[in-house]
Amino acid sequence: MDERARNVGHAFDTSDMDHDGYLDHRDIIVVATSLCERLGLSDQGSRLVRNAYERVWRYAVRHIGTDSHGRISRESYIDYALAPERDRTEFVANVVWPITNALWDALDADGDERLDRAEYLRLWAAYDVAAEASRESYDRLRGKKVAHVSKAGFAQAMYDYYYRSAAAAPILGDGWISPRSGPC
Repeated sequence: MDERARNVGHAFDTSDMDHDGYLDHRDIIVVATSLCERLGLSDQGSRLVRNAYERVWRYAVRHIGTDSHGRISRESYIDYALAPERDRTEFVANVVWPITNALWDALDADGDERLDRAEYLRLWAAYDVAAEASRESYDRLRGKKVAHVSKAGFAQAMYDYYYRSAAAAPILGDGWISPRSGPC
């Protein structure tokens, strides 16, 4: 399996809450609720995240399709995300970014479109990412001259995670999923 397929599969796995190799609407509800609880989000923040997961689910059902049980398989998700004819920007804009953006907005308490180290580590701790991997990712994303990660830099890193090699993708690399993978 190529590196990009592995990364897309890892992202899928974070929402496959019953670990059956399929996403269904129940997985989406459970992952959104669990993530909001783990992060201790406000009602407004929780609403943002839940709405984002619902929006992504509706898009995925329409564009990836489901089996006769209303489920999206891991294989279908990976094939859709990496199809050479697919507009990658469309996939990221409709599947990756809505959830990432909602989480960002819920965690960016002061609305400055930057995450400091504590906010960034809190996000990845909710996904059971090892603290060391999160710290390394934060340091790579922020660079040497600033004390935060920008929203634009984070968006680019998420795109790179899906579509570039691990060396070019500073967002957690192999640290993305722990053996006890949680919600994403």
